[in-house]
Amino acid sequence: MKDLVFIENGRAITDSLTVAEVFGKEHFNVINDIKNQIEKLNAAGEQEWGALNFQETQYQHQQNKQWYTKFNMTEDAFALVAMSYVTPEAMKMKIRFLDEFKRLREQLQHRPPQMSQLEMVAYLAQQAVIREKEDARRDQDIQSLKSGMNTLTDNLTAIPDAAKVVDLVNEYARWTRIGHNEIYNRVYDIMKDQHGIDVPQKVKNEREKLNQAQIAAKGKPYAESTLKSKVNGIDVMVRNGWLEKFSVILSGLLAKEKTNALPVFEG
Repeated sequence: MKDLVFIENGRAITDSLTVAEVFGKEHFNVINDIKNQIEKLNAAGEQEWGALNFQETQYQHQQNKQWYTKFNMTEDAFALVAMSYVTPEAMKMKIRFLDEFKRLREQLQHRPPQMSQLEMVAYLAQQAVIREKEDARRDQDIQSLKSGMNTLTDNLTAIPDAAKVVDLVNEYARWTRIGHNEIYNRVYDIMKDQHGIDVPQKVKNEREKLNQAQIAAKGKPYAESTLKSKVNGIDVMVRNGWLEKFSVILSGLLAKEKTNALPVFEG
């Protein structure tokens, strides 16, 4: 087995592949656990923390030579993901990970500077980026107020794609501090009232159909997390041509939030 924890850019980290191997899980399940935590962080307004502690990257499979997604994680990110792994064997593995993080932290603290010049350069560059983001963050809300209405006009007139709609959902979550699932459900309710489109029911039907095919082929259904990753609301709306309606409704909701946030000047 490879090292549980390793040093990259002056930091002690592990990755989703290692976690999957050590805890005896399928890699895609660990990826789903990580994405769920990132979604919760985004909903709580902690996108910055998530970006600093979870790094999405790629690796090449040894057999088919194709590239796949994995996540690098700091100690704090690992602890967040692994907190739900509670079997006695999993508890032992978590202790091993945390001991390795501690050992490498101490190694980094006592390493002579001349032995890690490249890592020091990378670390200093990373700190400079963090400081730059913190400086820019102070002006972000004011800038959003100035450019928000123009952006929303573009959103209303442009043909949306899935990535832009997800970005719009994230922006609405930042403005309202509402969880992502609640945002989707709010827009789905409006779509049903205005257009007679029931996205959740369509998602449910497609998942049931997919599960029936899996049971017929394998004798058992998909895991819930796998089923959710295979069929979601965005994909269903793309296939049925409903994404533009979703985008227009959400843009309108966001425009209302931003308009309400604009300062009122008394003459």
